[in-house]
Amino acid sequence: MNKIAAPDCSAIDHAAMESASAGAKAVLKHHSRSFWIASRFLPADVRDSVHALYAWCRTVDDAVDEALCSGSAELLLNHLEGDLDRMQAGHFGNHPASIWIRPLVVAGSINIAIAKELIAGMRMDLHAFRIANDSDLQKYCYHAAGTVGLMMSGLMGTQNSRSVQHAIALGVAMQLTNIARDVREDAERGRSYLPGITDPLTADPAAVRSAVASLIASAESQYRIASAGIKYLRWDCRLAIRCASALYREIGREIQRNDYQVLHGRIVVGKLRILWVLILTLCGSILEMLKNLITFAFFSIYKPTQEFSMNQSSLSDPVAKPSTVGQAKHLVFLGLSLTAIMATALFVMVFMNPKDDVYSKLPLIYAGGSLIFAVLFNRLAARCDTRSKE
Repeated sequence: MNKIAAPDCSAIDHAAMESASAGAKAVLKHHSRSFWIASRFLPADVRDSVHALYAWCRTVDDAVDEALCSGSAELLLNHLEGDLDRMQAGHFGNHPASIWIRPLVVAGSINIAIAKELIAGMRMDLHAFRIANDSDLQKYCYHAAGTVGLMMSGLMGTQNSRSVQHAIALGVAMQLTNIARDVREDAERGRSYLPGITDPLTADPAAVRSAVASLIASAESQYRIASAGIKYLRWDCRLAIRCASALYREIGREIQRNDYQVLHGRIVVGKLRILWVLILTLCGSILEMLKNLITFAFFSIYKPTQEFSMNQSSLSDPVAKPSTVGQAKHLVFLGLSLTAIMATALFVMVFMNPKDDVYSKLPLIYAGGSLIFAVLFNRLAARCDTRSKE
């Protein structure tokens, strides 16, 4: 395979970067419906970076899955790994996909040592790493997805070192879910990630079902660990991660509902159930925000008089003084968002249990409209909250 020519530095302009961003977004939308939906709840300054990182990670994965032979796959992985060092030194990469994460590498937003561990995970696939036991499975899942969780959390502004295990847990949980869902597809490629089972297609179906059930149980445990670490993320990134976790978790629950029969074909979650999961997640997030707001307001109102007197000088500072109007708008939009969420849930329930055929799909259309308003009002509430603190 001929070496891919490095991009001309003078040709990398604003239009080219916009084109690269659009390309990264298309990769995510094509390959991961769940994560694409969740990413829509990320703030704009984080969303593009997450799209770029996902697209690069997908390229690393495809370098092995779609290569014509092991030699070409190894060469592609070498290009991608070498580009990390070149970009950290301020140069451009040799592989076209490297343009996606170059700004992240140059800015230090991702640790290239962790990115290289992801590439090492793909080499495990390339060299037919055998999953003999749970320890091997955990090792593979860390390299293939735990690393992605670490890099994603870095893009979302996580500073607390305690967040590391939670970020890894979410990546591992999603990878275990993917493995359980794709047993047949992987087996047709000559791979098996079920501990102790070399070929699921010829193995005892009961043993395969038992192994898949164990995977789902392990994934559930990791999802719980991940959920406990969401508090370490930026507040405006938490909803997106809750949605991503809930949507992936639902894949595992759908596998459970199908009695772990993954050899019959790929199990997918229906659009209506996806909508319902999103509604529940949004409701939970908004209720938590309201609880935190009420708690904050309570302690603000009833804080000791002496402390209030000591801080009067700072309250007189026009820069430090929070905007009362901004806080009021924040509360109004938050209330409207919650109302729209409740309306969405009501319309979905009407659609699922119609009293008359005349309802048809109209309640579902109304539910979609209410959900759009819920997200819009939630965004406006967040914007007002940010401005009131400036």
